Amino acid sequence: MFPRGVSAYVDLMQDLIPEMTDGTIRTAIDTGCGVASWGGDLLDRGILTVSLAPRDNHEAQVQFALERGIPAILGIISTQRLPFPSNSFDMAHCSRCLIPWTEFGGIYLLEVHRILRPGGFWVLSGPPVNYEHRWRGWNTTVEEQKSDYEKLQDLLSSMCFKLYSKKDDIAVWQKASDNSCYDKLADPDAYPPKCDDSLEPDAAWYTPLRSCVVLPNPKLKKSALGSLPKWPERLQAAPERVSDVHGMSSSFKHDDSKWKVGVKHYKKLLPAIGTDKVRNVMDMNAGYGGFAAALTDDPLWVMNVVSSYSANTLAVVYDRGLIGAYHDWCEAFSTYPRTYDLLHLDGLFTAESHRCEMKYVLLEMDRILRPEGYAIIRESSYFVDGIATLAKGMRWSCRKEDTEDRVQKEKLLICQKKLWYSSGSNSR
Repeated sequence: MFPRGVSAYVDLMQDLIPEMTDGTIRTAIDTGCGVASWGGDLLDRGILTVSLAPRDNHEAQVQFALERGIPAILGIISTQRLPFPSNSFDMAHCSRCLIPWTEFGGIYLLEVHRILRPGGFWVLSGPPVNYEHRWRGWNTTVEEQKSDYEKLQDLLSSMCFKLYSKKDDIAVWQKASDNSCYDKLADPDAYPPKCDDSLEPDAAWYTPLRSCVVLPNPKLKKSALGSLPKWPERLQAAPERVSDVHGMSSSFKHDDSKWKVGVKHYKKLLPAIGTDKVRNVMDMNAGYGGFAAALTDDPLWVMNVVSSYSANTLAVVYDRGLIGAYHDWCEAFSTYPRTYDLLHLDGLFTAESHRCEMKYVLLEMDRILRPEGYAIIRESSYFVDGIATLAKGMRWSCRKEDTEDRVQKEKLLICQKKLWYSSGSNSR
């Protein structure tokens, strides 16, 4: 799909979508990402992309992406919702990803509709776009490809997408910016129908896909693309969805202030932050994303993880122009071993130790942390000593430090995973 290179491909896309160049579009998702060349090129242009792919006959594509320092996660649109909130991504992309968009009642496209922000863009290149000139290379007939394109156009129209622009092999549709278009779904014969209110739109952890349209919350007037501040102003503006978050002990502004000071302190304790030694970073208990926001000027990216059992702040993270995923830390994270350079957690064990044992979470951290990578563990004094003992058993090198405000009830463990081999191995 990139015969002249990915940069030329993205240049054409920017001609079709001027919003990619002025800070309007900040977050994107690439389904069937390959080795994430598209996401890598966008990263250089100030657009943060979640590259998504399964481990299939093309092997470890996501691992290749992470080795290149590009945000990526193992995943597939299949039977469960993707681990993202509704109405979050500014743009979604599929380049010859071979997803049967019009099959099974359009259920996969309905999931893209759910996670795409009102006014957001869906970009498709490859079959059946440009079928008039390409069908011979697709081992099909022009009639079949024309029919596929018309089915796709009809399905998108029923979901309130409009064709925005089209040129060569790229077609762009835009999701409706408000809810007026969805009035037609009140017709009992409409397909797909609108979803009822029995399921939380942001529920996305072991939540089955549904053959219905998730309507954006009509009370949210400033979450549509074009209504949000442009990047980078968007990073510091309190999003409208902050008011939907319940159970958070600190306010949005307090969280931001805390991490501006906290990250400065971290850099004194761990000078590798901000250098080429740290590129892939995960905040394992991200809250509002303040830790990631404080690092946006550094040459790294942050995967903001929000617990599937905690207050739902992930929508706020996306509204700020950051990326992340829901997760339950009693399970393995959807990534390959040895793919992150730095793991950060703030109060995760305090919040969730009643659900799963600390040693299993630390072993999962050890699995995804790169040899000679770092972990910053900010926990209550009660947990720090126990963590240090387990970390020593994993052959991590740790030291205890004070937090930036020297509050005694909290301590920091600054750890490095060592590169070691078992003396009992028979490797040659």
